[in-house]
Amino acid sequence: MKEKIGNNYLLFLNILVVVYSFYVFLSVFQERAILTDDLAGFYVLESVPASYFSYLYTFLDSQIMAARPVSGIVTGTLTFLSRNNDSVYFLGMLFFPLSLMAIYWVGSKILSKELAGLMTLLYSCSLIGTSIQFSTIMLNSNLATIFFALSIYYAYIRKSILISSLFFIASVFSYEIFLPLLLLPLFLIKENKDRIIFAILTLGTIFIFRKIIQPSIFVHSYQRDEVSKIFEYKRVVFVVMCAVKMFFRDFFEGIYKGILNVRRMNIFEIALSLAIPSVVYKIFSNYDFKGKEQDYKKLMIISFICILIGLSIYFFSSYIPTLFGFENRNLGAIRLFYTLFIIFGVIYLSLKMSWQSRTISVFFAGIAFLFIITNISVKSSWIYASKFNNEIFSKLSVALKENNIKAGNVCVDYDVFNEIKTNPNLTLREPLFYKSWESPMLCKVNGIDPQKIHVYNVETQKDCTILFQYKNGKMNRSK
Repeated sequence: MKEKIGNNYLLFLNILVVVYSFYVFLSVFQERAILTDDLAGFYVLESVPASYFSYLYTFLDSQIMAARPVSGIVTGTLTFLSRNNDSVYFLGMLFFPLSLMAIYWVGSKILSKELAGLMTLLYSCSLIGTSIQFSTIMLNSNLATIFFALSIYYAYIRKSILISSLFFIASVFSYEIFLPLLLLPLFLIKENKDRIIFAILTLGTIFIFRKIIQPSIFVHSYQRDEVSKIFEYKRVVFVVMCAVKMFFRDFFEGIYKGILNVRRMNIFEIALSLAIPSVVYKIFSNYDFKGKEQDYKKLMIISFICILIGLSIYFFSSYIPTLFGFENRNLGAIRLFYTLFIIFGVIYLSLKMSWQSRTISVFFAGIAFLFIITNISVKSSWIYASKFNNEIFSKLSVALKENNIKAGNVCVDYDVFNEIKTNPNLTLREPLFYKSWESPMLCKVNGIDPQKIHVYNVETQKDCTILFQYKNGKMNRSK
């Protein structure tokens, strides 16, 4: 009887996670919230040529997509189909819920269904790498997660080295975040001969494509790895400091802001943020954690090591680990293993202190509540940032007409750095207008001809002859 009730609660949790993830998607879709890199992809919709294969090759032949043919084909196809209906573009966000399905399915094969459900829930509302949840163009990260999860399944459960290798290659050719985690399937594979085959097949294929095929077929081929940076001592120290700051300061700052923004949540959001933790408590209040302490310890250690390995990508690139802005987009692998580390860390430490299941379930319910309200806050901030950017360009459009400006380079000053740090509507410094390539789409949708008027943020273009200052909701020309 208890088992049947537990299964009902688990089913209810899975339904709530689906409802929650689709609610977030529909909220962003309804508001047409487009930020940063998505602006570049969104801007090309009307200029997409009639020929699918011609466009797809052009789309792949770029610095961004040449090294990522799998996600490039998916993103390019989505963009091509969006040329007559821009709503189609937002369907790329559905790859995040699809990644949740993959995580749960694989997790349930390795762990219990209850722990798989908890893992999927906490991953779905994590503070880490929020861009992969709210940005269409980051479907590449979600594809990489799906393929990586399947690679682990075929390596550990099905013992199929070939299929596991193919899925891992597909993950890397979608997004490179899991490349250093090649060590995980190698660890899970038991036979040394199979490990060698997996490593040769996987690394060989990636190397041949990146170094031989890619530069041969794409004119604008670009090698993203920067191995020499590992020898830059000051940068290595800086990356380590950023990672420590991200986990021990910024993470909790985000939760604090999420708590402050509870007052902005609507009734449905409040209901979800209370209902989901309540179900989590019910599921684990009578869960049998005992007898597997060493397994939880091992999984906690593996998760921690995978976090460290996942962070290694920052030593071989120009990126830095951060929770803020669109720069958090590289954290998909860290998001996954940090979720696992929290779960197994809580269980293992609780068992060491001889806590009962009810106490552990209270902790999980509390973590779920904090994650959900923070994630909802980030969702609202993403929408707010999109509206903020459009408000700037809408006011600029009116000001340009009032000043009879029809062409030229125009700069906008709204003290962007102070705005990002102090605006209470932003949770994790969601990206506001900054880069020059962000302006064409914002111009276009707000009645400014981007072919005649080029808009810059004053912070990126110091020698402006035409300068407007945006302050307190008003756009005034500076003299």
